[in-house]
Amino acid sequence: MELKFLAIRELLKEAEDTIATISEKGGPINTANPMAQQLFNALVAAYGRRSALTHGSFNTDNSEGYPFISSFEQFIKGPAEEEKFLHLCDQGMAQLAASLAAPSARSATGGYVIFTYYSADVFDYLLIALVRDKTGVAFDDELTPTKVIEVDLEKLHQAAKINISTYKEGKDSYLSFIGTKQKGDITHYFSNAFGCTDVVPSKKSTSDLIRATEDFCRHYQLQEQQEEIVEDVVSYLSRQRGEKQSAYLPDVEQIFDNYIPPEQAETLSGSFGKFANSENYQVSHEFQPHTSTLNNYTKVKAKMDNWQLDFAKRSLGPLDSNSEIEFDTATNSLRINRLSTKVIEQLKEALNES
Repeated sequence: MELKFLAIRELLKEAEDTIATISEKGGPINTANPMAQQLFNALVAAYGRRSALTHGSFNTDNSEGYPFISSFEQFIKGPAEEEKFLHLCDQGMAQLAASLAAPSARSATGGYVIFTYYSADVFDYLLIALVRDKTGVAFDDELTPTKVIEVDLEKLHQAAKINISTYKEGKDSYLSFIGTKQKGDITHYFSNAFGCTDVVPSKKSTSDLIRATEDFCRHYQLQEQQEEIVEDVVSYLSRQRGEKQSAYLPDVEQIFDNYIPPEQAETLSGSFGKFANSENYQVSHEFQPHTSTLNNYTKVKAKMDNWQLDFAKRSLGPLDSNSEIEFDTATNSLRINRLSTKVIEQLKEALNES
């Protein structure tokens, strides 16, 4: 990772205050400072450990109401310049102060706001985080315990990360922000200040969750249970959709934990949420299931006197569609393609025995 720009500012507000004040302290930090690099590494690592991220995009339907969005677009135009970065920080602080003054944020308090612009792999990112103090213990020269005040980087109270590269490519989801692990209880003042919205198309969230489900099974040698796990996940999503309720990653994680063998429980239990919430899948902590996507994963079950079929709808297609199972309407017959070696051997053995 390469840290390009770093700035630290302070918001002053006590709980129940109606006004948030921007401190005159702080500003740009020299990225060559070893402590700046240490702070940056700790910040990125702390964000990466969070598994309750909400993925989304800017509220482009009302961009005029969020000046930060236009400042962000100005920042990413042309070469990256510290002057434009600091202007973006000023705009972000102004929006945060206004958002903290809203009645819904009355109980919220201020803290230190850290703005970082950096690159990792082939992507450029903007990470904004709100952190607060914590009391620690140190020894003085005489080894007497003494109280010290530290910045608590392990607890990111609020944070938002924007993938600048995917934003420029016009992708649906290019930002993520921290919510709580409580169902339906996301603190909105921080994300609102930067114009973040959790409106990721439900179709994308649903298909990405199922893709993450299949990949997790393959990656952690759960292939034998994969079909049952996918079926349980789809059933859960269908049930939530039918009851007009959101789907929650912790609920899906519990489904996985029920299938994890005892010998893998210590390493895999409770890990699916972070897997699905990662950059590879970007499944939000909470989302609305998509009906037609779920229909593609529901089962088609057919039974005759001497045989029965049980397969996912997505496997079925018309003749010459290159689907796994093709239905010829002219002859009312089925063709099954891409049989595994194991199935082929079973069929050959059955023929020989007959």
